[in-house]
Amino acid sequence: MQILNLSSLNQNNWMPDFFKRYNEEINQALKDEINDRLNPIYETHKYYMGFDNNQDPAKKSVGKRLRPSLVMLSSDAVDGDHEVALLIATALEYVHNFSLIHDDLEDRDKIRHHKPTIWTIWGESAAIISGNGMLKIADNIMGKLADVNNIEPSFVLKLQIEMASSYLKMMEGQYFDIAYESVSTISTSEYLNMIELKTGALIESAMYLGSITKNLPSGNPAVSSQMKSIGHELGRVYQIRDDMLGVWGTKATGKPVGADLIRKKKSLPIIHALNNPSREIQKKIRRFFSTEIIDSNDVENILNIMDKIGTYQYCQSLAQVHWNKANAIISGMDLKNDFVNDLKELGEFLLTRKL
Repeated sequence: MQILNLSSLNQNNWMPDFFKRYNEEINQALKDEINDRLNPIYETHKYYMGFDNNQDPAKKSVGKRLRPSLVMLSSDAVDGDHEVALLIATALEYVHNFSLIHDDLEDRDKIRHHKPTIWTIWGESAAIISGNGMLKIADNIMGKLADVNNIEPSFVLKLQIEMASSYLKMMEGQYFDIAYESVSTISTSEYLNMIELKTGALIESAMYLGSITKNLPSGNPAVSSQMKSIGHELGRVYQIRDDMLGVWGTKATGKPVGADLIRKKKSLPIIHALNNPSREIQKKIRRFFSTEIIDSNDVENILNIMDKIGTYQYCQSLAQVHWNKANAIISGMDLKNDFVNDLKELGEFLLTRKL
């Protein structure tokens, strides 16, 4: 497949076509899980997921739906069971949103998808309950797999264990992410291990779970293993690019320039600067991070240092390395050309995304 020039397309919030293919069905399935729930806590869910009818239409962002779309894509790529895939996709998106609600609170983020986060409106306690509620909705959805025709109880249990394992890994990664904020520096390998858990676990699981819906429960272990490996690499690409957006910012994300610097977050750009061979560079960066508050002038100075030592280029090249690994696996798979193109288009999007 010819590599797309996405630098200009992403400025207009371009996304791969397959997202549109699944978007309506995924959103309807997500709505169906909470539309008839009357407790006020579900109003926080509707608001957060963009289903609140009282919301300003301009702010009714529903996110990319990346993870559920990957479940559907990987299932369709192997002619998997559509009903099973949709249930898994819906559950996985609820797990993801549970993590975001808690992440907003832990990081004290006041804006997500260009609108106030739950804890800033309903309070911290309500945000914790709201996130926990989403996680239990996900568990409830996975329980519905037992009602699908021609699916063995042992296979339902396998799917449930895989889902629970993926979000436990995500929580482990989030713990490391928070813990690293209080240490002076971490290595690139420690960082990659952290994002493999925090971000990669759900993306990897999405690709794997979708692919094992083929010929339940036997499937094709070789293909599922390949899909899992693709998800593993794409998870790293996604988070590396996310770290770059957290430092250099874009209008599409709503993140201001230097957002993660102000928060003193140990993201990849900071790790690169802190581990620079020059002791003088290390001292300068540590001096900024030892102050009580990093202001706009500090942000500008840090960005100037990063520019001199090639931090942006380093991060982008590392993301490229992991996309190359994923691309090699995709190219070696026996899939229809349309699905190969979808996966390659996805990788190019993740590598250059600005939202």
